[in-house]
Amino acid sequence: MRVVVADDHALVRDGLRLLVQSAYRGCDVVEAASFGDILSALREQGTVDLIITDFTMEDMHASAGLRAVKRSAPLAPLIVISARDDMDAQRITYKSGAAAFIEKTRAHEKVLETIERVLAGERLFAPGISSTPQKRHTDDGATPLDELTPRQQQVLALLGRGLSNKEIAIEIGIEAGTVKVYVNAIFKALGVHNRTQAALVAKQAAGESTKPTP
Repeated sequence: MRVVVADDHALVRDGLRLLVQSAYRGCDVVEAASFGDILSALREQGTVDLIITDFTMEDMHASAGLRAVKRSAPLAPLIVISARDDMDAQRITYKSGAAAFIEKTRAHEKVLETIERVLAGERLFAPGISSTPQKRHTDDGATPLDELTPRQQQVLALLGRGLSNKEIAIEIGIEAGTVKVYVNAIFKALGVHNRTQAALVAKQAAGESTKPTP
């Protein structure tokens, strides 16, 4: 069995890896420290049997990151472990297509049982989670820009300057393929369809005029 284990804390990854390998002898565990690392691992490894990931990692908002992972590995059950225990986190996880949600405070006692059950085809969430509408962030003045991670906001600002993916990659020292992942996540979060629309949002956010110069 091949499993991807992802968390931005090495100690947590080590604990999950040892736990999984103790239960599944000969299990091949691939570690990742971000959503981007998971996507890279999926490209390199091909087929995987299970993905276990933290809910919150700095390179992507949880919703965009989890959906990207499921698109890349639609047949692999996805278990999400989170320090958050609120219903919004569970709804985001459920809507991403994940198989299960585990609170970190109970992870040590729930992980192996949850693995067995999701590999058997179950989806494990709080009762009623599939039918409860997701809360919209309209009552506190939040905007889609607030859903972007710091790195995504940095990429968006560079989009606003008209930089290409390759130029953005050079500017902030990451791979062009990773930039593409960020750009797609930005489009989804902002509800736009192309770089021009995203750049317009970036300029508006920066307080720049979007009117043509005479």
